[in-house]
Amino acid sequence: MGEKHPFSWNQDYEGGRSFYTALGNKPESYKNKNFLNHIFVGIY
Repeated sequence: MGEKHPFSWNQDYEGGRSFYTALGNKPESYKNKNFLNHIFVGIY
């Protein structure tokens, strides 16, 4: 992939959408407002 590659993305898929993020591997991530905003924006 080279030096730069995405850590999250979304795509249209079979009439719907999919969202992926490589973040959130630690439970404390879910207490971080920036991370929660990342999830919220990715979903919506």
